[in-house]
Amino acid sequence: MGTKDISLSIAFEYLRSKTKGATSFVSSLAYTCVAIGVAVLIIVSSVMNGFEKELRDRILNVIPHASILGVSPVSDWKDIYSELETHPKVIGAAPFIQSQMLIGSSDQVYGSNLIGIDPDSEKDVSVVSDFIIKGSYESLNEASSNIILGDLLARKLDLDIGNRVSLMLPDNNASFSGYFPKIKNFNVTGIFRVGAPDIDEGVAYINISQASKLLSLEDRIHGFRIKFDDLFDANFLSWEVLMDIEDFTTQILIAENWTLTYGPLFEAIMMEKTLVGLLVFLIVLVAAFNIVSMLIMLINDKKAQLAIFKTMGMSKKEIRRIFIYLGAMISFIGSIVGLILGLAITFLLSSKIFEEFINSLMQGTYFISYFPIDIRFSWIFFILISTIILTLIVCLYPARVASRVIPAEVLRNE
Repeated sequence: MGTKDISLSIAFEYLRSKTKGATSFVSSLAYTCVAIGVAVLIIVSSVMNGFEKELRDRILNVIPHASILGVSPVSDWKDIYSELETHPKVIGAAPFIQSQMLIGSSDQVYGSNLIGIDPDSEKDVSVVSDFIIKGSYESLNEASSNIILGDLLARKLDLDIGNRVSLMLPDNNASFSGYFPKIKNFNVTGIFRVGAPDIDEGVAYINISQASKLLSLEDRIHGFRIKFDDLFDANFLSWEVLMDIEDFTTQILIAENWTLTYGPLFEAIMMEKTLVGLLVFLIVLVAAFNIVSMLIMLINDKKAQLAIFKTMGMSKKEIRRIFIYLGAMISFIGSIVGLILGLAITFLLSSKIFEEFINSLMQGTYFISYFPIDIRFSWIFFILISTIILTLIVCLYPARVASRVIPAEVLRNE
């Protein structure tokens, strides 16, 4: 049997031995801390990745990645739109009209943003059509006076499919008596729920031709909503596209992007994910030092055996391997237990029962009223490997202490 097998066999024997007292307690603590550390890291990373994914899929794919706006309504917009459709950096573009409005039902009135869209081209820049919970997105055809509302706005106004609402918008054309609002009735033909209160409560969609008539824009629009291949490139790509299309118009245009509205929220989630992960990783670090404490106490209990091993010809390197193997086995067992525990709790958090419980607690306070879960096995693999490597590193010290046992001194005191 090779020397490596002897060290591994002794490590197995120490692992299976029934220790008592403080050594037994510290040994149990070492297993427990590793398992808890790995489990919490898996749970936290899955939840934080889930929040990041939900923010991307729901919010950042509903709002435009960027917008090209006219300082005044854009008249020659069709030439610009044709250029945007063929631009190599743009994967979707849609004209829009936007205005503040008051929307009223029989006994309630609320302020909201009215957005006039072309339903077909809007699908290229937004996935709001995927979040229709009642009615039809296709109902926003050019000839109809139909409107699609957010779920929260519809509930506040006590509206459902088929109800009529009144839109009140400012009229820029003054009459002899002054300024009066324009009022027009629309049919509610769709209700959407994105999960963000400021969208579900503050946005309503109508056809762009209807919006143009309401605001007396004739054949003009307010701007274009744009989608890029990577939303994180929107900050500089929006300005690049703006400079490219300025050659096709004499009007003054400006560029905006999603970082102005949801950038701080996304950065906060990313920073929180990093900081929480770092703090939770300290649990694994504590577990590693518990393993060091357990190994040091085990060395003190097994000094006589180690002295005998040395007198029988075992080298310092072979003695060190015993405790490196022992630490690695404790870390591996604790990591596997933590993996099972972490995945079990993570799947529990994503269950329907727990989702309803969290939803009842939050009561729509936050833009996501449940725990979004995104289990990334690359992250789990990294957590497990990092835990084992960290444990092996800290085990080098007790292994070195064990290899320095002097047989003559130990056996003299026995």
